[in-house]
Amino acid sequence: MKNKYIYINALLFIVLICISIEIRHQTDLQHISILTAQNQALQQDIAALQTTADKQDREIGWLTKEIAQLKAQQKPETQKISRSADRPRYNLTETERDLVERVVMAESGGESYKGQMLVAQCILNACEIDGIRPAKVIKKYVYAKSRPEPSDSVKQAVSAVFDEGEQVTDEPIVYFYAPALVRSEFHESQIFAIEEGGHKFFCRKE
Repeated sequence: MKNKYIYINALLFIVLICISIEIRHQTDLQHISILTAQNQALQQDIAALQTTADKQDREIGWLTKEIAQLKAQQKPETQKISRSADRPRYNLTETERDLVERVVMAESGGESYKGQMLVAQCILNACEIDGIRPAKVIKKYVYAKSRPEPSDSVKQAVSAVFDEGEQVTDEPIVYFYAPALVRSEFHESQIFAIEEGGHKFFCRKE
């Protein structure tokens, strides 16, 4: 009889262990199911974020291209003087054009297109105000002595000013200097008109 009780207790103990194992197994399965669902949701979120990021990258690429195209097409703000369609603002001989282009290159080759136009405008204004040709203007106003090969930008700036009559300012500028390189009380005693890049431009003080 005693053995019978021992057998029954052992059997009950084994059943309890099996039930405990089954409960733990079911709990683990539930945890696994929850984690699987969370992982799937996370993967969906990651996929959605990746799609959004890819779309934003494409939009940034398009905007970058559009900005580059707009910059390439953009021209500096200039003013155009009325002139005959078949007549330049100021007739330059080939020799004079080459000289003016080289002087503008020497004075402002490293400046912006607008800065190059301003130097060319100083030469043109001096020609018209003083009634002398470019070579005499360059000598009178003591421009740089170097004569480097002009860039395409400088050639375009000279043509815009002398041929097309475009100007950056309607002030009759004739003087300019670079304050970072030299101090000029004479220039500062004239009438300040505009500053561009490394140069300050002045009109003649009567």
